[in-house]
Amino acid sequence: MEMEKSPSAVPLPFRVQELLLRYPDLETFLESLASLITGHLTERNIMGASLMIVRPRRQPLHVGSIPSLAELQRGPHAEDPARRAMASRVPAVVRDLANELRWSGYSRAALGRGVAAAAAVPVPVPEPETTAAVLTGYSGSPGAFGPEAVRAVESAAAEIAAPLALALRLDAQTHRANNLQAVLESRTVVDLAAGIIMAQNNCSQQSAVEILRSVSNSRNVKVRDVAAGVVAVVSDRVSTHFEE
Repeated sequence: MEMEKSPSAVPLPFRVQELLLRYPDLETFLESLASLITGHLTERNIMGASLMIVRPRRQPLHVGSIPSLAELQRGPHAEDPARRAMASRVPAVVRDLANELRWSGYSRAALGRGVAAAAAVPVPVPEPETTAAVLTGYSGSPGAFGPEAVRAVESAAAEIAAPLALALRLDAQTHRANNLQAVLESRTVVDLAAGIIMAQNNCSQQSAVEILRSVSNSRNVKVRDVAAGVVAVVSDRVSTHFEE
């Protein structure tokens, strides 16, 4: 009878793929991924991990294996190991935050969360010109993250790169689909309102749209909201929902 493999015996990329199937929501997936990496690197005296994702035209994502690490990464620091690694594309290592002079604000915040050392490494996602990602490992022990430990974090970053890129691509497609649906629904309610105004005022479609825009400007509300009000006056049974 074949023995079932323990989780630690399963290669990291396969375990990441399992997380991707289990958690289609990007932030939940990333949080679970940070926790998985922490367990994967526990022999390196790592207490936690965080991921920073920067994408075009969207807010950066900061997630951690525990909330305090996500808050640390999200902090108002002008620079820290993760931001340095992202800018330079090379690892940024701090072996003793108590004696770190480069990022005093970050060091104080990290020490207050029980972090004594950190190593941030770029994640080599396949599309670096559009997306950048950094994996940061944290230790509560000063002097952590010697060469072998840093290489272990780099190896983990390399192993998660492909599944992370897939997760980001799927999230981007979902984001575009949601935006497109919102645009279609907005256009539909505006067209419905314009048709109502055309019937009531015996005017052209362009004139009806201009009336909507004029009311929008005078009331300082969106054209879609003005249009929704016009449609609601006529009927509460009109729907602009598009089935997937």
